[in-house]
Amino acid sequence: MKWYCIPERYDCIDAHNHVWGTPNNGPLNVEQTKQLLYSADCLGIRKLCVSYPITKPGVTVESMRYVNDIVVEAMKMSDRLIGFCFVDAALGQAAVDEVKRCVVENGMAGIKMYHQQFLEDDVQAPVMELAAELGVPVLMHAGKCTDPATMASQPYLSNASNFLKAVKKFPKTTFIQGHIGGGGDWEWNLRILEEMDSDNYFIDISGSVIDAGIVRRTVNAVGIDHVLFATDCSMEEGVGKVQAADLTEDEYMKLFSGNMKRIFARRRV
Repeated sequence: MKWYCIPERYDCIDAHNHVWGTPNNGPLNVEQTKQLLYSADCLGIRKLCVSYPITKPGVTVESMRYVNDIVVEAMKMSDRLIGFCFVDAALGQAAVDEVKRCVVENGMAGIKMYHQQFLEDDVQAPVMELAAELGVPVLMHAGKCTDPATMASQPYLSNASNFLKAVKKFPKTTFIQGHIGGGGDWEWNLRILEEMDSDNYFIDISGSVIDAGIVRRTVNAVGIDHVLFATDCSMEEGVGKVQAADLTEDEYMKLFSGNMKRIFARRRV
């Protein structure tokens, strides 16, 4: 069975997407956000988990609060947008306070991290413990880079081996490994993930990489109960590579929304 729009019965949730601000630390880019929602409508995506990550070193308290304020604006624009709070745990108590502000006070549903620190680093502990206490997931930008330029620009990029360490170090925290299709050696990541054995680990299929078999092999490596539909802005590609995986009806239900709904059900606030 093939379709151009994800059937309504799957109640599709995009677990990894983004909204952005306007130049010079301006307000939410409303036109981009409208286009995001329009694209979701065309493809049958009902809700989208969105964040505004800072992708470079040197995160400040002010920049962290700014990007999260943009996400709050987006959430007010549409209840289809589910906010994830960006933090850099190296900011210490300020990062903890920001999670509380975003999740408890503003209703965000998760935490987003980029490659400022390795996932299992000791500095992450206060944020990981708070995530477990609140019952919200931590979505970490991840990949296995192989080219020298990317390795030099992202020296603290977490890969599957970092997730293996993190689920042992922070056993009560729910983790989402971002974009198996985000670039780099995704097959290496999947080989490492064959060792994963945790109910608190999930991986999303987002990213622009559409290599043959990427979704089916991800499901085979970690099990369908741990795989999330997501696009990370590569929306048509995301739908197409799921169709190419030729999943069963039960697998579609879990991937498109069932697994993400189970994560949301863990929330304690």
